[in-house]
Amino acid sequence: MPSPLKIILLTLLIFASISQAGELTLTTKQGFELKADFYQPKQSTNRAVLLLHQCNADRTMYYGIAHELTLRGLHALSLDFRWFGESVKGAVDIKELAKLPPEERKNPWPMITEHWQNDVKLAYDFLRNTVGKRGSISVMGASCGGGQIEKLAHLNPIEAIGFFSSAVVQDDKESRAGYKAELAKIPTLFIAAEQDATFAGTQRAFALNENIHSQLISYKGDLHGETLLDQDKHLIKTIANWFDEKTKSE
Repeated sequence: MPSPLKIILLTLLIFASISQAGELTLTTKQGFELKADFYQPKQSTNRAVLLLHQCNADRTMYYGIAHELTLRGLHALSLDFRWFGESVKGAVDIKELAKLPPEERKNPWPMITEHWQNDVKLAYDFLRNTVGKRGSISVMGASCGGGQIEKLAHLNPIEAIGFFSSAVVQDDKESRAGYKAELAKIPTLFIAAEQDATFAGTQRAFALNENIHSQLISYKGDLHGETLLDQDKHLIKTIANWFDEKTKSE
């Protein structure tokens, strides 16, 4: 019987022959450095997925999903939002901010998020340069990360979308109209737990979505985002399979 060390080394060797991952620094026009992980399949491909994390996590939450995407022949880029993970430059300490009472946490939030739209576009443009004009770019957003997708889709083509514990549509006419105008025709994977605060918005978006390939995966309980990946060990592969199937050329 092979030793555990030999098994680990063999597994790493097989995995390394299939995909490559590396840290990436994207520099904004203001000189702010955004950190990202860029995952590349060995074979040439013109498909990619941009991964946007939830606001109590960072880009590392997508490690498993990104690797599964590369196994299916897709590039993946997982971005640290400005002021999160390693995209930090002094002015805001997210960990200290999280310790404040809810009403005090809101005060610096506009300053934290004001550049996110341009930051996400920078990551999108990197992938566009990678896959070319005819290539496809999909996006997955967890919780607050999902809120950036409609803004991105306004001026940029998106092949498929994943909303992961993200309250996509609020209970008002403006939110519904915005979703209908920008996202309703795009194949979308919706994931949420039934007692999570995002579930009602997820249901509204799924009801408004017009694409026959869209799918809703719901769970009992109130787990949110990344914790669902721990509860359902098959979810990572389910997500990767869905993006693979929905982005293949006819």
